[in-house]
Amino acid sequence: MRRLSSRSTWDGTAHGLGEDRELVDALETYRAIVDAHRGRHRGIEKHEKKCAEFVRKSELLRAGTNASCASCDPQDGSSPSAGGGSSSSAGSSSSSSASPSSGRRSARRKEWQLALAVREASLALQREVASANSRSSIPSFPPGTPRKRPASELRDRDVHAGIASALIAAGGLCYKLGHVERELARYREALAVYRESLGPDHPHVAGTLKNVGTVLAVQGRHDEAMECFREARRIYELACAAERDVASAISCMGNVHNRRGEFEEALALYGEALDVHRAAARSCEVGSEPSRLALREVASTLKIVGMVHAKRDDWTAAMACFQEAIDVLRGNFDEREGGPAVVSVLGRIGGVFVRMDKLDEAMSHYREAYDLAARTYGTAGRPEVAQVLHHIGGVHQRTGEFDEALRCYVESSEIYRTSLGKDDPTVATTLVCIGSLHYVGKNLDGAMEYYREALRLNRSAYGTAHPDVLPTMKSIALIHAKRGDYDEAVQVFQEVLEIKVGEVGPRHPEVAGAHRRIGNVRYRRGDLEGAREEYRKALDIYQESLGAEHPTTASAGAIVEKVGKELVERREREQRQGADGMVEETTEGRQDPPSTSFFKRAPKGYESL
Repeated sequence: MRRLSSRSTWDGTAHGLGEDRELVDALETYRAIVDAHRGRHRGIEKHEKKCAEFVRKSELLRAGTNASCASCDPQDGSSPSAGGGSSSSAGSSSSSSASPSSGRRSARRKEWQLALAVREASLALQREVASANSRSSIPSFPPGTPRKRPASELRDRDVHAGIASALIAAGGLCYKLGHVERELARYREALAVYRESLGPDHPHVAGTLKNVGTVLAVQGRHDEAMECFREARRIYELACAAERDVASAISCMGNVHNRRGEFEEALALYGEALDVHRAAARSCEVGSEPSRLALREVASTLKIVGMVHAKRDDWTAAMACFQEAIDVLRGNFDEREGGPAVVSVLGRIGGVFVRMDKLDEAMSHYREAYDLAARTYGTAGRPEVAQVLHHIGGVHQRTGEFDEALRCYVESSEIYRTSLGKDDPTVATTLVCIGSLHYVGKNLDGAMEYYREALRLNRSAYGTAHPDVLPTMKSIALIHAKRGDYDEAVQVFQEVLEIKVGEVGPRHPEVAGAHRRIGNVRYRRGDLEGAREEYRKALDIYQESLGAEHPTTASAGAIVEKVGKELVERREREQRQGADGMVEETTEGRQDPPSTSFFKRAPKGYESL
């Protein structure tokens, strides 16, 4: 379906490597529909004028883009150094924003906005036609009367299929523009139209269900997403659809388990999908397009399986999957075709080496990925290059080279904003890392500025209750606590708790961790009663979910016991002081939390799911 292809385009054209035809396709479609109904639909003149106006705006936009790019010095877009970058302040805009690449990307977004307006106008015309057809008189037949389907009925079905297709195209543009809720609404409308016009078990229904499920998964609505993917798989199998479609639905189900942290279930489903793709590759003629398509899916699925193994700290299995993926790509595709995917896998290998604390090996793979990305895309002003720079900055941060880390992070953020737009959430992770460097440098105001901007971007894109907002919220709460703004810190951590309960349920260890953080803040401000209550809630959940013998449970129990003793000692002191008529200086805000507290650690950057 349209949206899935835009998310997973093999050669990178969805991000602007090749020509983007969204506006051209939208205009051609609108013109074809107008021509098809000229003289047959009342009010077609209105749409002819609209279509002409859209063409005029498109030509102006193209002319403006060409003039803007022609006025730029080609050298302005030269590749930055992988080890360093801009020395401008972290919040400033990049000088590369004047480059031809950035000018084209800014114009690309304007093209998508215009294309969306064209799709909406096309959709309005098709709905007008459908409404007019529904008012036409259709002869009635007694039940059971044998008859052929009238041409009008077949025509209506085509009109409704066109409406659904237009809705999906509009949803794909909403995705590119970052309008998640509008995207979901368009897919759901398309789903209803397909079900009504084609029946509930048509493959187009299954494809649209995958679109809906993908957005729901991004929003953290995992149960709803899983229902969509299961139904899509059922329909594909019932319709004897292509193996690739069935495997795609299976992989989507694996993605939901992966997001939930249910790695065994995810690996089982990914393995099932991988077997389907491998069988498809073997059954096709070597070098044929179907064979190459199947091999791409094999490499992609191997990378995902390796990522799951890495999450389980199974480094050997992860590396084996990543290396096999690279072998498949380099053995069957040239550098331009396979380069983007190889860059991604090299980055994953670097990430595993980071987690193994083999930072030299990690840096070597990141630099290889950077060089390959710059060659493949022909420029360093790409989001894929920005991602590699972000990881290089992470290695510098781990080795204590904070100035180098900051330069990489700043340059990465500038490339993201230039290439994707200033409100794209992809840059949020890098902003968190910049904030963490300010935090380490004891610049709490600077850190808070970056954390809040990252939170704004993620909330704007995914909503206020998405798991990706949690790490930033924790960092913001931490700074509140460091400043002594305990009420604000508790309030933010309470929001984190509510989101986590909605994500994993009330009896999950991560929910216990949220209670523990609230307890830490209350302890720090001297509220021992409130702290003990939160620690007890955490202990209760740990005992139920992890067992009484688990080290985390034992640690939580020790904290509850420690705070309980301190509470008894405080009461005894208060009683003695009351008897002696003495008043002790308040301890509020002067206590340190228990030794396992997160307050002893600086916030770190995080990877979005």
